[in-house]
Amino acid sequence: MNNKKVLKKELRPFFDSDGIDHYYLDFSDDDFMKIIRKDRNTEKELEFIALFVHHFPDSIPQENFEKILQKHNYKKSDLTIKQQKDIENVFSEKDSSPDSYASCAAEYRDIFIFKKKERTIGIAKICFKCGRFQITGSKLDTNGFGLWSEFDRLKKIVRQK
Repeated sequence: MNNKKVLKKELRPFFDSDGIDHYYLDFSDDDFMKIIRKDRNTEKELEFIALFVHHFPDSIPQENFEKILQKHNYKKSDLTIKQQKDIENVFSEKDSSPDSYASCAAEYRDIFIFKKKERTIGIAKICFKCGRFQITGSKLDTNGFGLWSEFDRLKKIVRQK
């Protein structure tokens, strides 16, 4: 009989937050292509492109990031405490690492804002379509994040309807 105890590494959350907000954008590929194909984009369109497919923000913004999301028609979800806890569990250190990488352009329709005492301390942008993500503000190594099972769990939490 094997009496060895298996020590399970405690997986710490990426953010020491006391609240999580989720924003979602219902935006078609056709609408996005109309913006991308323009010869000249407005300042608002350029900001949207940076948000939707690029790495904006690459640090925690000093101004109210949620106002920027709302300006671009991202809608805030009403998350329960249980949903927030489940989301926090997905955004935590991992013992494994992703084995495949996305080859499409990201479409960041889902954005999670981690807060501590009403202040934004972290932002996670997720593309459920291709598995790309951007995590900003975590002091922990986020390289183990990105398994398809995590994306599936996260999608089930925020898109239950």
